[in-house]
Amino acid sequence: MKRFFVYFFAFSFFITLISCASENDVFPEVPLSTSTADVDLPNPISILTDAANNQIIVLNSNVDVFYNQGSLAVIFVDATDTDAPVLTATSIIAAPNYGTQIASNGTTLYIPFREALFDDPNEDILATYTIASGSITEGVQTQGGENPFGIVVRNNGDLLVVADNALHLYNSTLDRTASIDLTTATDADIEDTNAERVEDIVFDETNLRAFISNGNGNIFIVDLTSLELTHVIQGTLDTRGMATDGTYIYAVNGGDEPSLWVFDPNQVSATTSPPEAIDDSTLVIDVVDLGHDPQGLVIDTTGNRAYVANSDDRTISVIDLNLFEQIDLISLKDQDTGFKEGVDPFSLALGTFNSVPYVFVANFGSNTISVINTQTLNVVASFPD
Repeated sequence: MKRFFVYFFAFSFFITLISCASENDVFPEVPLSTSTADVDLPNPISILTDAANNQIIVLNSNVDVFYNQGSLAVIFVDATDTDAPVLTATSIIAAPNYGTQIASNGTTLYIPFREALFDDPNEDILATYTIASGSITEGVQTQGGENPFGIVVRNNGDLLVVADNALHLYNSTLDRTASIDLTTATDADIEDTNAERVEDIVFDETNLRAFISNGNGNIFIVDLTSLELTHVIQGTLDTRGMATDGTYIYAVNGGDEPSLWVFDPNQVSATTSPPEAIDDSTLVIDVVDLGHDPQGLVIDTTGNRAYVANSDDRTISVIDLNLFEQIDLISLKDQDTGFKEGVDPFSLALGTFNSVPYVFVANFGSNTISVINTQTLNVVASFPD
């Protein structure tokens, strides 16, 4: 898969033309039809499961500029037949372009978009949406920083949004309460710490620290008590998706040796001279090999497994978190599944429907969602088909 950040070469082209779109129809309107024959998911980039309402929410980033906007889709999941769940779109609304991740407090979605606010070209969009059964409603927009990507909702309802060179903190009403400079590691001459390709974020509620992946190399650690970048974990080459199970931090590492790194956050010591470089060997519990161009991951705490999307291989690695070993490799190729091929799998979400846990895969390149039954580890559905 082409690295997601590479796609943003289209941004300047899009901005040049978007002002003409309404007059000259440079870009067609994004399709909002929920008819099975007409559903379109332009570059799905993130999925949220809403099992209470038997649905998933799909964020479509439109990075390839198929249309004038991106979209958000609400998709009903009928898992009456657990080996053949049926997906049906119930609502699709337009959204800004270049959406990145969905975070939620249960009823409200928080989404960063890498499209500039029209009244402030130096700030991109952070937006809210309200979800209900079968529907989604647009809320408010505010400044999201420059090129925001990763987002997490803390237990207290506050938001952490990572953007180029900064970690921004917000309260639940989207008031920005603090911004933490991520360039101090470069200023301190710590190698591989260019903060213009930061991507994902997880939060350690026990130690009040944020772990931030960096496509230029190492992992940043931000202390939310002192509000400063305190540590840089060295050793990784191109960190991407991140997740936590409440005990360990899991980081996908790309580059020439794609792998899943497992860190113990409790081994991070306090420092009196931040930012401090720390060797990965002091924190790493294990490293598990992955397929080519790994991207997002999801942790199944009940089954003690991690699922990782290998974009170039069109596969999903299944990692046993007791053994820290790959125990299966699920192909998304049509000849292996009998369903539409999942091209460039990017992000994953886990949800239980009719008492069966499923992994939902956002296939960025084929504009589809693949569904995996985690009990059988088989692909059991694709949408749209």
